[in-house]
Amino acid sequence: MLIRLVYASHASFSVGNDRIDPRLGRILTQSRSNNARREIGGVLYLGDGFFLQCLEGEADAVDALYQRICEDSRHHNQVILSRSTIEKRLFRNWSMKYIPAEKSVRTFLRSRGYDYFNPFELSQDDLDLLVQFFHQLQVRSGSDSEDKQTQPGSAQPAWRRWLQQLFGSAERTASR
Repeated sequence: MLIRLVYASHASFSVGNDRIDPRLGRILTQSRSNNARREIGGVLYLGDGFFLQCLEGEADAVDALYQRICEDSRHHNQVILSRSTIEKRLFRNWSMKYIPAEKSVRTFLRSRGYDYFNPFELSQDDLDLLVQFFHQLQVRSGSDSEDKQTQPGSAQPAWRRWLQQLFGSAERTASR
């Protein structure tokens, strides 16, 4: 049984939104190696002192990984925000992709009415949309060729087209 587990936590170290802390680098290196071996995919976002991570794979493997994550001193106050059975993985090609606190994520959050990133304040709908948004960033990066969505002659990145389709003019207003 495949599942998608999304959890949030507080970082135990202070980092700026524009750089990768060495501790974060170690998390990513370890995750990529271990997750590939366990056939777990996912995405990690760190912004405003909060982690948000989406893990996908076989239920036993993902649940065991989450238990190990809860013992990691690099973050605390881990809370499962969603855990659901899935038929298809969104992040099958990413053993652990790091999404930086880039402008596109800030634009997405503003389009949903958030001034800063706090995953504990996201509604379930907004959490689901954020996971879908991270998938669109994967498509944009070309990491998932089967799901790659291109529009010939379009200069807009896939994430911006996706936001405009989803929110229409609200996204354009939020990006000003």
